[in-house]
Amino acid sequence: MFEQQLAEYLDYFRQKKGYLLSFNFNKNKETGMKTITIGDKTIVEAVV
Repeated sequence: MFEQQLAEYLDYFRQKKGYLLSFNFNKNKETGMKTITIGDKTIVEAVV
C-alpha cells in the first residue's frame, strides 16, 4: 500500500517523520488530519 512506499522514501532520505498532503475534490469527502505509524516511521496525513 502507499504507506509502505512512503516509509521506504523516509528510509531513503534517512528521516523518521514525513508529511502527506492530499487534495480531495469529492462531494462527500472527509477532511482532517491523521497520524500513521509504520515501524519507527511517522507519517502525518492531511486531507483537504
